[in-house]
Amino acid sequence: MIEAPTGRALLAFLCAAALWPVVHYLYQTWTQGTLGGAGAGMVALPAALGLAVLARRRPPPAVDWPAEAAPWVMAAGAGLYAVGAALARLDANAWLIAGPGLALGAFGLLFALRGARTAARYAFPIGFALFALPWEIFLRELDPPLQIASARLGVWMLEAFGHELRWWNPYTFWNDRYYLIVNETCSGMNMLVTLTMYTTVFGWLTLRTLPRRAALLVLVLPLALVANGARVAVIWWMGAVGGDDLAMGFWHTGSAYVIFLPVFWVLYRAARWLGRGEAGPRVQPAG
Repeated sequence: MIEAPTGRALLAFLCAAALWPVVHYLYQTWTQGTLGGAGAGMVALPAALGLAVLARRRPPPAVDWPAEAAPWVMAAGAGLYAVGAALARLDANAWLIAGPGLALGAFGLLFALRGARTAARYAFPIGFALFALPWEIFLRELDPPLQIASARLGVWMLEAFGHELRWWNPYTFWNDRYYLIVNETCSGMNMLVTLTMYTTVFGWLTLRTLPRRAALLVLVLPLALVANGARVAVIWWMGAVGGDDLAMGFWHTGSAYVIFLPVFWVLYRAARWLGRGEAGPRVQPAG
């Protein structure tokens, strides 16, 4: 049985064998590709382990799932993983299908071995690990509208300060002093994905109910767009004042991190407002 040392060793080997191809795909995609979310994607798995430690100290959710459902959950996860692994022979990106199957199978296995309440307790860390997958591959179609929205917001901010600008195309604006192209890498996709990750964790840690956490997540898109629009506006202004050396210097590379500070403050205030009326401890020692 699984409780026997030999059974546990076999189970650990099978889990590692299933996990390795997905981890190898993630490593190759994030280190050898050109996706903007590499930084966030590569910390998702270590962050999920940290969240599992925190989950152990939180009160287990009061769920009453039938034990008979556990094998079905495991089977669904195994089936999804098998489909992704088979399709990956033709296209390596099919591991994006196998990844959720792996997470679902892990949840089902925990459900079968430790019961529904333990599985529910660790559901969030397991689900958060899916942020390690390079979803940006399928989100590239959103880059053009994000580019256009960021450019328009940047121009609106600059015009509010008296700058007269003209459009070359929907994501390139200019005047006699400087021009700026908001390309795919500046579309704000990386900020959107990263901010979604951080907000998901922050909501889980600070808010008790799913509707309130979802309400906090609703703020991510407008905040990411406004923040990226402000970043675009400042890059253009620096270029107009000091040329490419200033515009493409520290601010261009570091502003994506600096701009998070006011965004986090807004999310913090929103979480405080959404959390009004919630009471009781959010964590407790593991028993």
